[in-house]
Amino acid sequence: MKQPEDELLEEALGRVAGQGRLGAKFTARFLKNDICEFDRELPLTFDLALERVRMVLAELARGANPALVKAETDRVTLRVLTGGGALSMNPVVVTVDVTRNGARTAGVHVRAIAKEGLIKQHAGQKTAERVAVLLGE
Repeated sequence: MKQPEDELLEEALGRVAGQGRLGAKFTARFLKNDICEFDRELPLTFDLALERVRMVLAELARGANPALVKAETDRVTLRVLTGGGALSMNPVVVTVDVTRNGARTAGVHVRAIAKEGLIKQHAGQKTAERVAVLLGE
């Protein structure tokens, strides 16, 4: 899943559209993005924070394992494609960076992005808020 977020959303919207997938993919290029980002510090070691983020993302993606986007010694980036908005039909890409801050803390940067059509569902924002709640549990 190393594709850019917009490309992932275009492909996903094409799959949702079924037979009109080429038209949906083309149209998706012109839709505005609903993006929500936030940072949080978790009182966990880097490894425990990474495992917590994996569990949250797997729950969002209905059991699918998060894709590894980037892995460094002190920073790991994971990504999932999930559903948001009405009936969870609007694809949302959620990317999370987990960074080692100290021996007992880890920083988390969450970015959720979705395409917005005529009816504003704020799927990116609502999904980011859901991730915040799940990380806090």
